[in-house]
Amino acid sequence: MSSQDEQFENTDAGASKTEKVDSNRLKNGSLVMVKGNPCKVTEVTTAKPGKHGSAKVILKGRDILTAKVYECTYHAGDMVDAPLTKRVEYTLLNIDDCTLELLDQNGEVKSDVNLPEEEHLKDVANKIKEIFEAGKKECLVTVLSCMGKELCTEVREGSDM
Repeated sequence: MSSQDEQFENTDAGASKTEKVDSNRLKNGSLVMVKGNPCKVTEVTTAKPGKHGSAKVILKGRDILTAKVYECTYHAGDMVDAPLTKRVEYTLLNIDDCTLELLDQNGEVKSDVNLPEEEHLKDVANKIKEIFEAGKKECLVTVLSCMGKELCTEVREGSDM
């Protein structure tokens, strides 16, 4: 077999969607994975060490994608997963059924994000429609990317058209 017959496949680098953080450093507003869901911490308490071992960190968190509340307990000093998130602001070009056609800072068109359908984001969906249909100002939409999912989380009016 000669070297010219060899074929190689391209594969995903397997980049992680989470990073490790120390459970002692968690505070309100921190992002952490709770029961496999990306959550924003809403309440943190610590239980002192007792006869059953080390101190515990007890936290409540609200899922940043679905708004469900989760509770969990970690040992103090444990390294826990925190989701890697990214927020990008786009200019809305068009609404096609429920799909948003968005323009980024580099002039690239993105059309794989839907109008938010989640109950806690109904007001965002209504505001997007309201600003777009009025047509007087730009409609600037913030898209949150987390755990391989994208979701419109915020909207605001831009400059006059």
